[in-house]
Amino acid sequence: MRAYGLVILISLCYFSCSNRGTVNVGPEELTRKSSVTASRFSIETRGDISIVKILNPWQDAGFTEFDYYLVPQGMSIPDSLKGRSVIRVPVKRIICMSTTHIAMLKAIEESETVVGVSGTALVFDTDIRKAIESGKIPDVGYENNLDKELVVSLKPDILMAYGVSPASAEYFRKLADMGVTVMYNADYLEEHPLARCEWIKVFGLLTGKSELADSIYESASRNYIGLADSLKRMTTDRPRVLLGAPWEDVWYVSPSNSFAARLVSDAGGNYLFGDLVATNSIPFSTEAVFNRATEADIWLNPGSATNLDDIQRADYRLAQLPVFKTGRICNNNGRALPGGGNDYWESGVIHPDIILRDIASVLHPGFLPHYSPVYYRILE
Repeated sequence: MRAYGLVILISLCYFSCSNRGTVNVGPEELTRKSSVTASRFSIETRGDISIVKILNPWQDAGFTEFDYYLVPQGMSIPDSLKGRSVIRVPVKRIICMSTTHIAMLKAIEESETVVGVSGTALVFDTDIRKAIESGKIPDVGYENNLDKELVVSLKPDILMAYGVSPASAEYFRKLADMGVTVMYNADYLEEHPLARCEWIKVFGLLTGKSELADSIYESASRNYIGLADSLKRMTTDRPRVLLGAPWEDVWYVSPSNSFAARLVSDAGGNYLFGDLVATNSIPFSTEAVFNRATEADIWLNPGSATNLDDIQRADYRLAQLPVFKTGRICNNNGRALPGGGNDYWESGVIHPDIILRDIASVLHPGFLPHYSPVYYRILE
């Protein structure tokens, strides 16, 4: 994900608003609608045409919908789609504005479609990094630093956009005016880990790998739900969990309905801010969080810390927490590169079942006694 280095801030478009509404793409009756759990996209099919609806692709978007009509190469475009957002599939050239997009393409064996990346320093994947280092895949920049001329020169079939605000939409609108097909992706806003993973279905449709994408999602879903159900049946102790860390004396607290809090709950933990419900992370003073943090049995995701000394140097008061003294602190940088790439924010999106197992092994060591976490590590 973009700028994950500010880990505690992460949780914390215009293509054409005329795309809204129903379009008759043929004489048949109403299309079959897929049963997705993701809340930010839906898929409809009408014969050989797929319609991908992207809903509210940035925070506080109100109600914003973008419709994309995926038409097979060689098929005539129906008159009813004139002026609509049509994407010829399968696509062969994609610019990825988030590392999660790279991971999904990698999973469905379509890494070769990546021709540009935003934030190359944040990439973890070995093959993509080699292509970046060789100059094959350039960094296209981001938002006000977006290199629009470079984007156009790469001749992408689509630019998979990652927007965090209406300002992002304005930058991408300019690209659309220059003839670049921009498709929004809101995977990072999904609250359920499986909903984030389900965005792989969009990439499957775009690349002609729907069967593979569906099978990857179904496998992750079965594993995730099976483990969560087992934990509910077999664990009675629910350790109290603290999430995050302060940034410049402000602690952005994830609400109970967030992605991170859901993982804690499904792993059999009792989130300390389980009473907080909101659409975004909520800023608290360090002192306010500290009072509740004294009750924590386990501390997860403490910012960018790689060891206990990092936490103490960031704020000496944190070393006074009982959970600091017991050393039960675990961070999601078990697969991180010195330059910035963290695989938790990359391939982790398609492996929510592994992330859940990682957290469960920390919360309930006896439940998975011989398991070694993949994305997490205990800080020393």
